[in-house]
Amino acid sequence: MKIFSRLGSIFTSVICISLCPLSAQENVWKYTISQDLSSKPLAYWEKVFKPGTSISFTGNYISANGEVSGTLVPSTLQIIGKKNEIRWFPLITFRSLAIGKKVLTSPQLRKTLVRNLELYLDNHSFYSGIHLDFEGLGLEYSTHYKELLLELQPALKKKGKLLTLAIFPPEGFDPKLSGFHSEIYKENLADEIVLMAYDLHSIKTSPGPVTEFNWAKLNVKYLLKTYKPEQIWLGLPLYGYYWKKGVKRPKLLTQSSDRNFVIQYGKEKEGIYLISTDKGEGSLVLDLKLWEEYAKNVKLKGLAFWRLGF
Repeated sequence: MKIFSRLGSIFTSVICISLCPLSAQENVWKYTISQDLSSKPLAYWEKVFKPGTSISFTGNYISANGEVSGTLVPSTLQIIGKKNEIRWFPLITFRSLAIGKKVLTSPQLRKTLVRNLELYLDNHSFYSGIHLDFEGLGLEYSTHYKELLLELQPALKKKGKLLTLAIFPPEGFDPKLSGFHSEIYKENLADEIVLMAYDLHSIKTSPGPVTEFNWAKLNVKYLLKTYKPEQIWLGLPLYGYYWKKGVKRPKLLTQSSDRNFVIQYGKEKEGIYLISTDKGEGSLVLDLKLWEEYAKNVKLKGLAFWRLGF
């Protein structure tokens, strides 16, 4: 009887796992552009909206007086998203670098911005929080950014909302860009962060891979000194570049349009396909197994992708 009891218990467990996809569901963060929220058909979003998914969408801006305006999420998507427990995070940025400098360096404007972000979430109660993507500002503004976050996070926490940030890699990346995020590396200033582990090589650099596995690992290790694993999303590119010899500007490669080309001319090496022909070179991530295994082993929050449609 004990044997049958054990077998029955095992059988029941197997059945439960197979019938409960949520138990094996992986967390994933997906960026999308605001235009796609209204232009893509519902069938498209029904495939995207899987349990465990966080959606961050562009089109949300901070003005010179600290006001916040943004994209409206269609009610049909809100309904589908609620059914699948989708987390929504508007990607918010400054309308210009000049505005960013003005707001961040003014204590009064920072306070105004915090209040307006609170009101913004009051008016969009289905949002899980906000996602700040401030880029292009120099090291001299990093302390002002920290001061904003120190005011903002407690205010959002009282409302039960999350503060999430997009950050540049602290290691092996252009310091003119990453310097602005230097305070975020040193002190835990957000609920969740997305490490943008891409653009290691881009249209502004010499030819080379858009990301590298060991480079991404190095940066995650650095961030784990300050943040818990479950706070970190490893951001990966669904795009790459191909530099054709004699042509200064590289061609953009995406998974959706260039998969066959990359498979034909590329060779997989540590999580990325490297392309090298007599006509040029490039790279594109196609196989996610290595990245997924790493994220699981380190117990990161999950993988984040820039962006849907690529």
